[in-house]
Amino acid sequence: MATKKILVLAILCFGWLFTLQAQKQISAKLDSVTVFLRGATLYHSANATLKSGSQEIIIDGLSPDIALNSLKVQANGVLISAMEFEKDYITPKEGTAKIKKLADSLDFYQKQLQEARDELTVHQHLLKMLTDGTLNNMEKKDGTVTVAEINANMELYTSKAKTLQNSINQDNKKIEKLVETVNRLKMQINQDKQDSNVETGVVYLSISVPNNVTTVFNISYYTEDAGWQPHYDINIPGLDKPITMQAKAEVQQETGLDWNNVRLTLSNARPNRTNTVPVFRTWFLRFARNYSADMSDARSNRASNYVSNSNVSAALSSLEGVSATDGTNKKVVSTRMEDYISIDEQDVHVNYKIAVPYNIPGNGNEQLVDLMNYNLEAEYNYYCAPKLSTETYLIATLGGLEKYNLLSGYATVTFNNTFVGETYLNPNSTQDRVTLTLATDPRVTVKRELQRDYSSTKHVGSTTTETRSYLTTVRNNQNRNAKLTLKEQYPISNDKDIEVKLVEVKPSATYNKEDIGVLTWELDLSAGETRTFVVTYSVKYPKDRTIAW
Repeated sequence: MATKKILVLAILCFGWLFTLQAQKQISAKLDSVTVFLRGATLYHSANATLKSGSQEIIIDGLSPDIALNSLKVQANGVLISAMEFEKDYITPKEGTAKIKKLADSLDFYQKQLQEARDELTVHQHLLKMLTDGTLNNMEKKDGTVTVAEINANMELYTSKAKTLQNSINQDNKKIEKLVETVNRLKMQINQDKQDSNVETGVVYLSISVPNNVTTVFNISYYTEDAGWQPHYDINIPGLDKPITMQAKAEVQQETGLDWNNVRLTLSNARPNRTNTVPVFRTWFLRFARNYSADMSDARSNRASNYVSNSNVSAALSSLEGVSATDGTNKKVVSTRMEDYISIDEQDVHVNYKIAVPYNIPGNGNEQLVDLMNYNLEAEYNYYCAPKLSTETYLIATLGGLEKYNLLSGYATVTFNNTFVGETYLNPNSTQDRVTLTLATDPRVTVKRELQRDYSSTKHVGSTTTETRSYLTTVRNNQNRNAKLTLKEQYPISNDKDIEVKLVEVKPSATYNKEDIGVLTWELDLSAGETRTFVVTYSVKYPKDRTIAW
């Protein structure tokens, strides 16, 4: 009976050992990432040498938060019969590159701190030895110490003690600064460790291997913990120089992994969004009810009116960098970022494939990635609405952005090496031009003043008529021609008892928006030219009423 138990136990142990031998764990390397405006597809590879037979493979090093239905694993020479994904909370996670760098700095400063403390101890001991020695020299057994001996000991102590005390003070200051630095590093490391994900993604595979093989497991999946948005830097070096625009991508990710030395593809596709089109339901008219009943009815009829469409998918490969020869068969590597970017225009989206590998930490901080450079065309003119402000604004009008397949995003504007502000580019809007306000220019002066001789208030019968006349003077003080858009306003009445009449506009305005009461002149001013503009209007209203101007 005992022999049978031993045999059964041996069989179980052998089976357990066989299971352990048949289970193989490998780590996946992140090779490339396709980043969408929201979300990303990560592509890993894992090398494995496998013996023939059925076995289980564990692949770690994946993101812990993925869309399970997007997970795909492929390998040549291997039949994958089952697949399961889990989060691993047990396996120690390798520290991020930032934490490692901070830890190295902490070790360096801790060593410096220890050296400073050792120096302080030495200086303190030397000062004590000097003090004790001086006291011993001045305390003779017979109690007699000459004045010369006292002076000699005092002079020695003063010169040596002062130097040692200065060293001690410097040591304490150095230690104080080093302690502060060490504490800051410790707090930062602890904070980064708390912020970083403690779990990792693991996939379990049940596979069958017909023959011994060395193969590569290719793993891909989608996660929502990443994204990018476009950003632009518009540089206007001068009015007579070409405008350049640098397109950039602000990439951020919190996938639980640091993306180290990976190839990026930036796409404006939306792979995890169900595209839908609206459809009509029958529109039944019914009698109106009270407010609470209407709200109840609205809540009960919030059914979906959409037809589902299939998800968008993208699988983009990386490209190699650009190089050439300089005529002497010497290889020259391009330093222009756009030479390493390939634009892939799909039917409904655009992909930027970047051949240069990038490091994107998993801390969620935005990382700027340079994309393409564009040369833009612009027209310049001045703008002034003196009723609101007599400042004259230099305006740049950009056109033709639609031909570059740009995405909407914010743009910083630099003019004459000075940051002038931020604007929003929307190439897909109905407006085909973008207007940028660059600066105010005192060389184009505008002055607006009330002409009192032509302005009056008259009372006739039961009505009052007020007439106001404004003279605007414009002068171009530059040594070159200037285009100016000048605007003036006159009142509009929406009351039958108030009658507004535009008496005089001199010279005639280029445009008159009568619905809002705005006059516009489009001017070409020669160098040094001065021009004047007169706008006169009258307002008639009941004498017993007052106008709110």
